[in-house]
Amino acid sequence: MSGLTPSIVAMIRGALDEAPHGQRTMLADQLAATYGVSRSAVYRAAARGGASRRRAATRPEYRAWVPIAVAAAHRAPEHPIPLDVAIDACVAAGDLPPEATEMPLATAYRLRREMGLAGGPRRHARMHADWPMQAVQVDGSTSHHLRVVRALPDGDWLLQLYRRPWSAAGYKNRPLGPHRERVLVYGAWDMCTGLTVARYCVSRGEDAIGMLSFLCWALGAEHGHPGIPLHGVPDEVWSDLGPFARSRPARDLLERLGVPVRKGRPYQKSRMGGIERQWRSMWTRFERSLFLRQDAEIRLSELNGRLIEYIAREAGRRVSRTPLADGRRASRAAAWTALTATARPADRPLHRLPLDPLRTLAREDRRRIDAGGHIHWEGREFEVAGWCDRWVRVYQSMSDPDRLVAVEIRTDGRPVERRIAAPVERRRYGEIRTAPATPLDRLLAETADAPPGTADVYAPRDGGGSNVTPMRARTAPPAPLADPLDTDHHPDLEAAMAHFHEIYPWPLTPQSRASVAEHLTAASYARSAVTELAARLLDLPTTTGGSA
Repeated sequence: MSGLTPSIVAMIRGALDEAPHGQRTMLADQLAATYGVSRSAVYRAAARGGASRRRAATRPEYRAWVPIAVAAAHRAPEHPIPLDVAIDACVAAGDLPPEATEMPLATAYRLRREMGLAGGPRRHARMHADWPMQAVQVDGSTSHHLRVVRALPDGDWLLQLYRRPWSAAGYKNRPLGPHRERVLVYGAWDMCTGLTVARYCVSRGEDAIGMLSFLCWALGAEHGHPGIPLHGVPDEVWSDLGPFARSRPARDLLERLGVPVRKGRPYQKSRMGGIERQWRSMWTRFERSLFLRQDAEIRLSELNGRLIEYIAREAGRRVSRTPLADGRRASRAAAWTALTATARPADRPLHRLPLDPLRTLAREDRRRIDAGGHIHWEGREFEVAGWCDRWVRVYQSMSDPDRLVAVEIRTDGRPVERRIAAPVERRRYGEIRTAPATPLDRLLAETADAPPGTADVYAPRDGGGSNVTPMRARTAPPAPLADPLDTDHHPDLEAAMAHFHEIYPWPLTPQSRASVAEHLTAASYARSAVTELAARLLDLPTTTGGSA
């Protein structure tokens, strides 16, 4: 290939082998100039592999001393002791001979690298999930470059970009003082595909209700973007040891949804590496791109609109962490939809999130109803009709503080009874004892003589936009969600059976009646369970004489 004859190649090989140490490169340049080829052609023809030449170690004992010093250096926690200090300690302890102190320190560090004893970054097993929504990591973080300017009259917030990032000293998500807010971002990350959903908010600091509100928004797909298909109830939720993992209302709602929360050990940062990596990408790719705009101020609503667009583009561009069933690689959005249909077990379908689950979020405590039928709760009085002088379990809606439900405490295993606790309104002296007119009564009285208006509310509208409908993942209907504020139950079995026979007129055999009673007792005499069972039996064929 170089045009050198075999005799010339043999001569070059012999000259390079006999060259004194340190003069091999100069000799190769002279041979290359003589025969009109490059230096690399000379080395390639001679098959000597380049300018460097291995030679026998002059001090082979160095390789035996270095592992002993490295082992001693790693007795200190977190970071190893400097190698020269470890060598001196080993000589003093008698583990190394006194000649080890004469070993050049650079040689010791070089041997440590060559022998693979230098360590380097720790390697962790890659987190993996077998199907979408098997495990979802949730986390909250403070924005790097966005600060709060002021609240706007329409309920929005005005934000501003700052070139100096937020300091990470201490706990950067710690709540601020009164009348101070920071820009937070909450996110959810699917461990199977890497699909992410996030949203900015303004708050004093990271809190459990803010995270729970975001999680219901994300899992319910309320962002409405077809390029982000993530939705449904996950099998597990991973969280750090922040406020979300310690919140009793959040834990209660997730338990009723059937979602366990997996919490990590303190300072186990690599466990939440998936969502943490998304934060770093967001600061670099999304927040820094906002500096390309001419205006340094932006509304919170506009910021979230741009964030959803960024997430949708990333979901359609980046490759999924898990390939499809046939081994092909697809984008995160496409893989999420495909793997939901093919990889999830048949007995574990993906359920949609129940409608407005935050409505069932409630505080819980034990209270006593006094002789007048009143409950004292956070400085207010509530009245429970028909109950007095007993202990009850009280639930207060977190979205409507006036909504209180009292639940009877029973230890005999019988179904409990729930009743509404209404706020007690004190009337002023001299008012009539009958109930005053409500605002609705006054409104209807004022508009009684007004002519009825006409409006075609549901007139057909002209269609517009794209005629392409994005493919939706196959999901199962929402699983029943136990509502602690629900009072739609019969007080006992007799009332439930009476309601059942109002719908189902046919007589029951003793065996059928026992089965119906057992089913209604297990459902706590819920009216919906009575209606559902009666409707199902009416669809079945009846025997002769009308008995079931």
